[in-house]
Amino acid sequence: MNVCKVPDMCKDMEYKYITEDSKTRVYLSVVREFNEAEYEKYYIRKKKEKVRKRILFIARALKYALPVLASTILYNMLSNKLYLERGSHEIGSEIVFVGIFGIALFWFLNWFIGGDEH
Repeated sequence: MNVCKVPDMCKDMEYKYITEDSKTRVYLSVVREFNEAEYEKYYIRKKKEKVRKRILFIARALKYALPVLASTILYNMLSNKLYLERGSHEIGSEIVFVGIFGIALFWFLNWFIGGDEH
């Protein structure tokens, strides 16, 4: 047998280990032959599951990051507007509005994306 054909033969078969009771020998027997179509379906299903898990991770991470970023941007915009009116950088009523906005955005994303129970 050609040495180059051995890995191809091993790839095309699955093995089941069978042991003897009184000896330490291990024998290999063929369970079934390699099915290319079945493996293709399995590979596609695993790939879709991996993509789904990545999307869920990004969605859950954005559920926490997006309200913080949006509130920070809104606060900067409001404080710059109010700086022109007040003439100084003070923290005023805009912080209450920004806090309520951030919490409302988090609740909306929590309802839209779902909780972290899964």
